[in-house]
Amino acid sequence: MIGDLIVSTPQNVQGTYNHVLVTGPTTGGAGVATLTGPLTVMAGLTVQDGGTLVTSCQPLSGPGTFTLASGATLGICDAAGISITGPTGAVQLAGTRSFSPDASYVYNGLGPQLTGSGLPSQARNLTTTNANDVTLTSPLTVAQVVTVGGTGDLVLNGLPFTLPSGPGGTALVVNVGSGVVRGTTGTMQRYLDPSTNPGRGYRHYSSPVAGSTVASLATPGFAPEISQANAYNVSATPGTITPFPTVFGYDQSRLATISSAYSAFDKGFFVPTALATPLAVGRGYAVNISAAEVVSFTGQFTTGDQVLALDRNTTTTAEADEAGWHLVGNPYPAPLDFALFDSADRLNLDASCYVVESAGPYAGAYRAYINGVGGSSLIGSSQGFFVRVSEGQTSGMLTFHNRQRLTSFGPQVAVRRTTADTRPLVQLELQAPTGTTDNFYAYAEAGATVGFDAQYDARKLSNSTGLNLASTTGAGARLAIDGRPAFAATTVLPLTIDVPAAGNYTLTASTLRNLPLGLSAYLTDAATGQTINLSRKPTYSFTVTASQASALLVERFSLRFGLVGTLANSTATPAAEIELYPNPAHGSFTVGLPPGLGTTVAQVELLNNMGQVVHRQAVHLSAGGTRFVMTTTGLATGIYSLRLQSGTTLVRRVVLE
Repeated sequence: MIGDLIVSTPQNVQGTYNHVLVTGPTTGGAGVATLTGPLTVMAGLTVQDGGTLVTSCQPLSGPGTFTLASGATLGICDAAGISITGPTGAVQLAGTRSFSPDASYVYNGLGPQLTGSGLPSQARNLTTTNANDVTLTSPLTVAQVVTVGGTGDLVLNGLPFTLPSGPGGTALVVNVGSGVVRGTTGTMQRYLDPSTNPGRGYRHYSSPVAGSTVASLATPGFAPEISQANAYNVSATPGTITPFPTVFGYDQSRLATISSAYSAFDKGFFVPTALATPLAVGRGYAVNISAAEVVSFTGQFTTGDQVLALDRNTTTTAEADEAGWHLVGNPYPAPLDFALFDSADRLNLDASCYVVESAGPYAGAYRAYINGVGGSSLIGSSQGFFVRVSEGQTSGMLTFHNRQRLTSFGPQVAVRRTTADTRPLVQLELQAPTGTTDNFYAYAEAGATVGFDAQYDARKLSNSTGLNLASTTGAGARLAIDGRPAFAATTVLPLTIDVPAAGNYTLTASTLRNLPLGLSAYLTDAATGQTINLSRKPTYSFTVTASQASALLVERFSLRFGLVGTLANSTATPAAEIELYPNPAHGSFTVGLPPGLGTTVAQVELLNNMGQVVHRQAVHLSAGGTRFVMTTTGLATGIYSLRLQSGTTLVRRVVLE
């Protein structure tokens, strides 16, 4: 009598059975059936979701049926691959053969292979581990992961081969061995997340294939507009060009040669002059396109090392302080993790990267990342991003490697540090009345300094939303991510805020992590005199008037650290009631204090941008108000904080010239 076989664990299989069932984790156990000899099936063989059948070049025959269910995996050793009917291929059961379009197929033959007529037009995953070529015999869409794991190529054979993209994720290619996906008919799609802007907006693309052109950006609902490229590229008022272009590259050398009404950074954007202009591998392009559009790139998928030579204008050229930026891009059909770029991969470059997130037709925010701090380190396939050649350099190189690529499908978790991050960190979020946000990060790590460090700090790229939060160094550099050697009771980070309009705004400490024992983070508002312990009250609301919104708020806010309970205060006396003039000051300045401070003696301190007290004096207060002069002779120019302690703590910013 012929029996049945249930495989619920890894098991070698051969012989003759009536029914063969390979179960999955949810139906009996993770079964893996590996053929070690001929297998004859009289009634039916089913591989369930999560189960695996490895044919190992052994005969699989008999009058029964074959079912490879959704989520199952089939290992294919036969040179002919798999066939839907007939006595050929890895599965030769005479009954009906069903190969699910949501199953995974592994071609692991010992010689050249064809995929075969049994391979559906879509598969969940496709893997080759063959040392020889595996050739496609019909068009194929792979929903999740294509893995080329051997020395042989996956040959497209002139047939369409598609990596789709949608809300559930974007398919990717994993190159493990020396084999590649060979052929120019590979297509990678790029879906756009509409959560922050479902309509038109600037998205930064990068082609994952060789051979794409500007025309490749076209979709059924979008046509690249570059007809006025020549006019735009030399115009003193490019914002007035009509029709306004929708595709831009970036060339930092333009900052030295172009005179226009645009900001120095924005002068770098240029318009390609023809639809046939190639989309250079490793370069990024800004495209004003709706989130509803899915762009497709068709050509030879990029793999292996890709090296970009980048330049920076010399210090004697116009706008030299803003030079060195480059819109580069992920060259691979897979996500990148910028945390996996080492110093040799970004020679003479700042260690930071910047990814734009669209918020409106002409509004967006840059997500900065450096040294494990900031937004996500992940850069999606077909995604452009900014990097910068460091100050003092005129050239640099950015090198892409396969080892920087991610190899799993779906929501990605950034690989940053192999151990728990013990560094002290504060994340502040600025939120506008419209819900738009911007983030600032301060962290402490040995090796960082109070000035700008290309390996620890990320410059602030201004958001076109008009909402910007940054710290300011003593040299005036604005930072999106500020690394310090340590947080101490004297550490003060002056903050700069830019808002698009008058209104009510909030600052929230969304992360307070690993602060030194006994130390708290405080937010000081010099305009109201409030100093808030962020661990006790993480959100602070404030108002900006129309006149204040017209310029950067450079003296109002600061992030400071102090012993628990020593800095927080009430709002009895707004700091705005303290007179301070002239400001900026040279040599000295006068301070006027209002009456009613509640004490007869005030301690007055002047702190530099590192939080160090550079001058201290006691001031006797009179009932009707007090004026006194602070001498600043011998102090370096820069931004200082005047701190008055008289029962409460009041802070005003003063600039010394």
